[in-house]
Formats: sequence, structure tokens, C-alpha cells
Amino acid sequence: MIVQRELLAQIKVFLKRKEYIAIIGPRQCGKTTFLEIIKDYLIKELKIQKQSVHIITFEDRIFLRQFESDPVSFVKSYLTENNEITYIMIDEFQYSEEGGQKLKFIYDTIKNVKIIVTGSSSLEIKAQVGKYMVGRILTFHLYPFNFKEFLSFKDKRFESIYDEKNKIIFNWLFEHKKSKHKQGEEQFYENMNKLFEEYCIWGGYPAVVLSKSNIERKKVLNDIYNNYILKDIKGLLQLATERNLFLLSQYLSTQIGNIVVYQTLGQMSGLNYRHLKKHINVLKETYIYEEVKPYFTNRQKELSKNPKAFFIDLGFRNNLVENMNTLEKRSDSGAIIENAIFLKLYETFQNINKINFWRTKAGAKVDFVLQIKENIIPIEVKFSSFSEPKISKSFNSFIESFKPKHGIVLTKNFWGSMKKENTEILFAPVCYF
Repeated sequence: MIVQRELLAQIKVFLKRKEYIAIIGPRQCGKTTFLEIIKDYLIKELKIQKQSVHIITFEDRIFLRQFESDPVSFVKSYLTENNEITYIMIDEFQYSEEGGQKLKFIYDTIKNVKIIVTGSSSLEIKAQVGKYMVGRILTFHLYPFNFKEFLSFKDKRFESIYDEKNKIIFNWLFEHKKSKHKQGEEQFYENMNKLFEEYCIWGGYPAVVLSKSNIERKKVLNDIYNNYILKDIKGLLQLATERNLFLLSQYLSTQIGNIVVYQTLGQMSGLNYRHLKKHINVLKETYIYEEVKPYFTNRQKELSKNPKAFFIDLGFRNNLVENMNTLEKRSDSGAIIENAIFLKLYETFQNINKINFWRTKAGAKVDFVLQIKENIIPIEVKFSSFSEPKISKSFNSFIESFKPKHGIVLTKNFWGSMKKENTEILFAPVCYF
């Protein structure tokens, strides 16, 4: 079964433009299948002839060798005589040496061709493509399934319910439209939270979501981890041993939602500061790990500049800590839910600099602070049952300090709203975010 990806809606409008397209994201997140989805759209919706749409992979060394030898002749071999645009989609483009320089030559030399490339390491794609293709290529990110895509496979009925209620939150978030949802307990929260919990435990890697048993899911997650080590990270870091990387990854996985202490990370992983930062950077560039920086205007009162840690896939993370138990049986459930909200924000904004957190030396904290245009919006994640609108002392402290126009409290089961001073606050179930 092919699950439709939300990224297609973003890419559609660029398929007839001259610029090439790069799609980057983690291994096993579905990039190869996504190329098939694009191909299907081109043929069925845009009425492009089948003979004008091609998918190849540079994991096939024959194709790679042909391209490396003479890229212009390679591309021309796919062109048709009717002058229709030919679409050539190249999977695993990072295997090409000086691929960006070759793409630039093709772009400047051949008309009526649109090239779409994929890659699993933003470091390699940036190095190979970015410096040569400035203004000539548009970059998009494909991640493991988000919760809506997960629901698309698991339960179409609840996907429809999610769609409707997610729009309420995001219309409020981006357009400040008041919620018309009835205040009180969410009627579907028990069913929806059960699905949301499964997503939070096992993550969104397509092969994991499509697996039929927990044993199968566990095996797939182990294989994904090993593939990262063998195919991406080990090569990028030129590691003689995987031990330090494993220790670093495992310790980071215990720290989600917490402030990173680099001295402790160095001690746990056996890496000095320079090598530690290099390892962390590669974990980021291969879409395993990300950091959120603090929001502050007063450096005297705010805690520190150190970031908070998050993983790009929770199944991958939970497999590292060797704990696939349900949320009610674990002590890190709050951190897991916070990480899940981070993933939605990360995918939505495509810019990590717009997402922050807030903590003070006095102990006040807010999970996320969004910067949208001129506005700041605090988000507090409270995976607990509410019966009425109420905010924490920390949330109230943020409102008093920064006077935002809007704020959000994400609950386990409750819809509602309230006004504190001049701040409008929306309460909504976390599973609909």
C-alpha cells in the first residue's frame, strides 16, 4: 500500500517551473516511494506521457558510471522528439562525485528537462549541489510519516476527524481565527489517543508503520539503525569504531526534552569537545537528532544558551533506549509527547530557528516558543486530563514577561479557551496538533 505524502501538495506548483528539485531526508523515510507518487501525479494529473517520466537510482552503479562519464549525453538519451518536458528523477544522488557541478552544466546546456534528485544526507547534498545550483534548485525535506500520514494507513475515519480538528488549531495559530469548537471533553480522545500513543512509541518510518507485528517493527528499527551507521554516519565521520557514536546516540536518546550538557555528553561518549560537536552535527545532517535553542531577551534572568534535545523519529529513539512499552508504563511519557509536538513544529516551519523554548534561573519554563512574523506564541504541552481552562505558574510568568497576543495549552482530552490579561489562550487535545 502506498500512503500519500503531504509533501506532494507543496511540490505540485513547482513541477512545471524550470528549477530542478532536491528532496532530502532520512534513509528509509520513503523517498524512493515518493518519487513513484510524483511520477503517478505527473502522468495521471498533468497528463505527461509515460515515456517522458523516468526514475533511476545511483545505487545502480551502471547508471552512476554512465552519468559520471558524460552527464549531458546521459540526460539526452532520455529525451523524446516531441519537445515535451522530460522528467528525470535520480534517487540517492549523493553517490555522484561533483554531482552539483554536473547538474549545473546540464541545467545550462539542455532545455526541456526537469531533474529531481533525492539524498539521505543534507551534508552531502549541500556540498555536492548547493554551491553550484544556487537559484537553480529548490530543496524540500521528506521525513518519516507524520501523524496524519500514519492515520491515512491505520484508519481513514480518524484521519478525516484529525484533518477537521487540526485545521481549527492551525487556523487559530496562523490566522488567529477563533475556535468554534464546543468547550469540554473531546468526544473521540480515547480512540485518537490510542492511535497517537502507537505513533509515539513506534514512530513514523514507513516500513515500521506498515509492519504487522511488534517483532517485525523491532527488527525493522534495528536494521534502520545499522543502515545509518554503515551507510551514512560512519562514512561521513570516517570512523574506525562505532562505539563512541553508539554511546553518544544512546545517551542523547535519554535526554529528549532536556537541556543538553556538553560536558556530560563528552564524558558519556568518550569524545573530546571538538569531536563531540562533529558527531552531533552529523547526527543532525543525517536527520536523526535536532536541537532547539532557548528564547531569551534578558540574558541575566534566562537560564543558559544550551539547547534542548529531540529525535526526528520516536520509534528510532525508543529503540535506542530499548523501551517500547506503552506510555502509562514509562517515566519518560511527558518527554515523548513533547518530542512528538516538536516533530510537528519542525515539519511545519522547515526552519528550526523559529522554534525555541524558555527557561529561567528561577525555574519557570515553557515547552516551545514560536516566532511567527511579528508574534511570539508560547506552547505548553500537558498530557493530562483537564476539566476546565487553567494555566501553570510558568505559563502565566511568560505571559507577564512578554505579553504575547496568543498562547496554546495542549491537553490530553480538553477543548477550551480563556483570556489572561490581553493574551488569548487556546486549549486543545495534543493528538490534533
